[in-house]
Amino acid sequence: MTGAEMVQARRSVRETQRALASVYRLELPVDAWRFLLSAADVREMLPGATPRSGLVACEEQGELFLGLYLDPGDVADPDTVVEETSHFVCLAWHASQRRPVSALILELQSEVDRYLLARLRGRRALGHFEAFAWDDWMDRETRGRYERAHQAGHRYCRGLETRYPDRADLPGLLEELRRFYRAPGPAKLRTAHAGGLA
Repeated sequence: MTGAEMVQARRSVRETQRALASVYRLELPVDAWRFLLSAADVREMLPGATPRSGLVACEEQGELFLGLYLDPGDVADPDTVVEETSHFVCLAWHASQRRPVSALILELQSEVDRYLLARLRGRRALGHFEAFAWDDWMDRETRGRYERAHQAGHRYCRGLETRYPDRADLPGLLEELRRFYRAPGPAKLRTAHAGGLA
């Protein structure tokens, strides 16, 4: 990643974390942009891995080590930046609360976060659910997790569109999303599958 790309990545990650923290009223002990990794850093942490955009998490003796890698080709892609920053923020928040979180819930939350930030920015909020392609690198288990999160997230966000269709509905939307964010994993998944309010 060039110096200019790193500056852009830091700015985008910082703005995304601020937006998520503001919406969900989160107080986080870390700034995700300070944990941006280079491809060389990722290869050192995960020998043999081919770096691609994503959260890098390693746990040793009860300590969690986090990093965030954005491939240079993804730095200007707002959906990738939101997805990966969402993973970092969600995992950091759960760790700070000493609450477990699964990879499935991280994916589900990032689907909702992409919807939310697109809506707040005046973009087509449900667009990322309709225009996507699965990456070739995914094994069956990973793809199954992504598909499950994507389907549940889509159902939940369609429900949000129905319940809160207008700009005037924003306070109710944000209140529901704050409850959803803090819900335990199984309850969050049930709520998403039900389209909300479960």
